[in-house]
Amino acid sequence: MFQEHEVDVSIIIVNWNTRDLLRSCLQALASARGGVRAQVLVVDNGSIDGSPMLVAEEFPWVELVKNSENVGFARANNQAYQRTRGRYVLLLNPDTEMRGGSIELMVEFLDADSQRAGVTAVLRNPDGTVQRYHKRLPRWRYVLFSETILRNLFPRNRWTRAFYMHDEPFQSMTEVEQPPAACLMLRQSILAPSSLFDEQFPIFYNDVDLCRWLYDRGHRLFLLPGAEVMHHGGAGGVCELPDQGIIDSLIGLVRYYRKHEGPLCAGVLWLILTTNSLLVLGGGLGKVLLGRRSPQWWGHEFAKRVRLAIGQEAFHYPKDMNPDLMSCVVTCRH
Repeated sequence: MFQEHEVDVSIIIVNWNTRDLLRSCLQALASARGGVRAQVLVVDNGSIDGSPMLVAEEFPWVELVKNSENVGFARANNQAYQRTRGRYVLLLNPDTEMRGGSIELMVEFLDADSQRAGVTAVLRNPDGTVQRYHKRLPRWRYVLFSETILRNLFPRNRWTRAFYMHDEPFQSMTEVEQPPAACLMLRQSILAPSSLFDEQFPIFYNDVDLCRWLYDRGHRLFLLPGAEVMHHGGAGGVCELPDQGIIDSLIGLVRYYRKHEGPLCAGVLWLILTTNSLLVLGGGLGKVLLGRRSPQWWGHEFAKRVRLAIGQEAFHYPKDMNPDLMSCVVTCRH
C-alpha cells in the first residue's frame, strides 16, 4: 500500500475497447515519467477486446479496475480517483503517447509555484501538427459562433478563433481556461475529496465542468510547451458513439449552462440549438429535393435532431446505476 503522497503523480487512464492504443500509451509512460514516482491506474469500462488481459499480463505494475459494463468516462475516473496517492493527478487518454520526459517536466512546473493549479501538454497529431483541443470556457459569443450555422456562414469569425485559441502559438507558457482531459495534470490538494467529476456529465463536458469549477475558485491552468503528447484524436471510444457523439456533446453543453448559468440561460440555449436544428433540417430537405442527398440521409439527420430536442443521449448508465446519486456513493479518500 502507498502512504499518502509517497508518489508524485497518480496517472488515471480510462479505457474502452482501445487495446492496441492502450498498450502504446502504457509503453510510452516509462520514458515520459523520467525520475517521477508514479502510480498508474487503468479503469476498463467493460471492454470486449482483451484490454484487461493485456494490462494484467504485460503491465503488472498497473493498478487495474475492471468494470463489467461501460459506466462512462466521469464515473470511471471517479473510481480511480478514490485510489490515488499522488501529490498530483494526471488524467490521460488511452489514445495518447507521452513524449520522453514530459511528465517529469509537468511535475517540475507545478512544484515550482504552488499557485499553479494544473498543467497540460501540447497535443500533436501523428504527423506532428498541433491539435487545437485547448479552448476557452464556453461563453455566449463562443457558443453561438461555434455550435450553430453561424460557424458555416462565417467560418473564420473572431469568436471561433478565440474559443479554440487558434492565434496562440503555444510556444511559451500559456494560460488555458479549458484544457482537455486527454492530458491534464492537477494539484491534488485543491480538488474535491469525494469525486473528481460531476456524473451528470457521463461522457462529455465533465472536464469543462471541472475546469469551470477550478476557474470560479481562482485556480489557473497552464499549457507547458516543453511537454508534448501524441494524440490519436477521437480514437478513445468516442467514435463508437453515433456521429462521434456530437448530439451527446450538445446535450452536455445545455446541462453545463443549466448548472453554471441557470435554467433560464439553459432554456435559451436549448431554444437556439433547436431552432438551429430546424434550419439545418430545412436546408437538408432542399438538398434531398434537388437530388444532392438521399431521403435516408435526411431521416438520419431528423432522428439526430429529435434526440437533441428531447435531450436523449446515446450513452446511458447501466440500469442498476443512478447517476443522480453516484456522487454520494464514495465518501472517503484512502
